[in-house]
Amino acid sequence: MITLYGYLPAWGCSDMSPFVSYTDAWLRMSGLPFKAVILEKGDLTKTPKGKLPWIIDSDGTSVDDTQLIQYYLEKKYNDPLDNWLTKEQRGAVTLMHRAIGESWYWIVVQTRYRRDEDFAIYDPLWVKFLAWLPEEERRAPVEAFRDHLLTQFWWHGAGRNTEREVEVTAEHLTDAMSDLLGDKPYMYGDRPCSIDANIYAGLVHVAYTPFPSPIGRYVRSKPNLVAYMKRIFDKYYPDLRKDREEAEIFLQKNLKLPRPNDEKADHRLRGLFDPTKPKFKES
Repeated sequence: MITLYGYLPAWGCSDMSPFVSYTDAWLRMSGLPFKAVILEKGDLTKTPKGKLPWIIDSDGTSVDDTQLIQYYLEKKYNDPLDNWLTKEQRGAVTLMHRAIGESWYWIVVQTRYRRDEDFAIYDPLWVKFLAWLPEEERRAPVEAFRDHLLTQFWWHGAGRNTEREVEVTAEHLTDAMSDLLGDKPYMYGDRPCSIDANIYAGLVHVAYTPFPSPIGRYVRSKPNLVAYMKRIFDKYYPDLRKDREEAEIFLQKNLKLPRPNDEKADHRLRGLFDPTKPKFKES
């Protein structure tokens, strides 16, 4: 039995992290037996690299990082998701995995970390993840983690773009995924391959989480992607239906709230990196 360590399930997603959700989807689609476990006490210092996902195989082999986990599982278990693809398709899938991991992830970060109003939606999950700490000690690590993510966002380069510029990138990537899917059940035909696990995780983390981002609206405007997400959810995640329904109610409520334009929005990112703007308020 493979053990998959993650953060917390949330909003009808198997985990609040798109990376953990990707590994979870890969395992479910592969049919390999596994159990998903919330990291004990939310203590990332206990993981090999201070991040999740992390797996321990039945023979005790420890692997972390989504892509390295996938490579390990493919090699050990005869590549259960991609062994039917052509060499050309496998090459394209490898490149697409990097596009999702290195580009789409930062789009997810914008939807929940950049604006204070959005992070306020996300914040309770981090507090819950750190529930093992005394209540008065939880706020500092949550704020530190947000600043850490926004610093990575900035130095990656995506965070130096305006919100609208990040949205334009997201729209082009969404169009590409929609065009690739077309009217097929999965990206390469009638059965899922590994890229379906990754794309599904990336899409649901912007489309069905309760953050009222224009990126989520754009993904939901693509009928074939909506049907694709529903198809995968219905087959592999029926156990999360109640959570998904509750998340939809929360999302619809948040979509009704006023959303200031980019320049008027309260950005912690701006406070961290723009010396001409007022620094963020201390919590």
